[in-house]
Amino acid sequence: MKKILISIILLGFTILSCQNDQQKLLPESTGKTHNILVIMDDHDWKKSIGDSIRKYFASEFTDLPQSEPEYTLHQASPHLFSDIFKTIRDIIIIKKGDKNEVKFFKNKFARPQLIVQVEGKNNEEIKKLLYKHAQEITERFNKFEIEHLQTLHRKTLRNNQDIEKELGITIDIPDYFALVDHQKNFFWFRRDVKNGEADILLYSIPIKDNLDLKGGRVLDYRDSIGKKYIPGPVDSTYMKSEPNISPSQVMTMINGKKAIETRGLWRMENDFMGGPYVNYSIIDKKNNRMIVGEGFIYAPAIDKRDYMVQLEAILRTIKLRNEE
Repeated sequence: MKKILISIILLGFTILSCQNDQQKLLPESTGKTHNILVIMDDHDWKKSIGDSIRKYFASEFTDLPQSEPEYTLHQASPHLFSDIFKTIRDIIIIKKGDKNEVKFFKNKFARPQLIVQVEGKNNEEIKKLLYKHAQEITERFNKFEIEHLQTLHRKTLRNNQDIEKELGITIDIPDYFALVDHQKNFFWFRRDVKNGEADILLYSIPIKDNLDLKGGRVLDYRDSIGKKYIPGPVDSTYMKSEPNISPSQVMTMINGKKAIETRGLWRMENDFMGGPYVNYSIIDKKNNRMIVGEGFIYAPAIDKRDYMVQLEAILRTIKLRNEE
């Protein structure tokens, strides 16, 4: 009996080793941030199934100054699904078959890669599956894209010991972000992007009461920080929240800690500069404070979605040091 058990364990290790070796042999995936390749019949792409896919996966990205899709979709017929297309990172396959099901595959033809296969017996069943699983599919792609970017960022990290020492957190900030300003419990980083800049703010604020825990003062805090630390190009200009457009706000989790996610638009007081921001107020009850990580973009006349996703990927690496 013992020999049989040992043989089973050794067989398991052998299979796992073979799988790991196969993973290493896979080519590196390709594709831009938040781009999905849709493999399906050309005729169906132009009809109601294609309309459903566009509705669920190319709807408007949240809180940008110009309309941009959640995902940029590219369609190809099944007979064109060759070796080149098989290395795309994010893929949806629409298939007519004998089952009604949705399957997820990771690293099937390349790595990293996420493939979602939606199989239905007919068009109506496929549309039902898309309706039922659209949110799950979107969440999986969103999480997968964030993790991919975080992996890329870890290849070129700056030494963030100054942040860890002062704020008591760790965060993965790539070394192409330069430190713009550092005051007590406040850090400001910037990188140049096309036509502008991408910025990261880190600071802490004490928790006053339940209104803070519900996100009721996020705009008040960010506006006070903007007025104090984020000046505009001339005197009497500073960053503030856009007062004419309400931000979106949801509760989320960042590395096991509750956080308030706020997305909206900012502008410079007494100036024409502006753009989108994403703000994470992470609740640190142990120290009666909130750690705030914010990313914002100034890049007029260009698309901003991908930059916002990259900033989100960085901010979602924040960990409280005493919680690690």
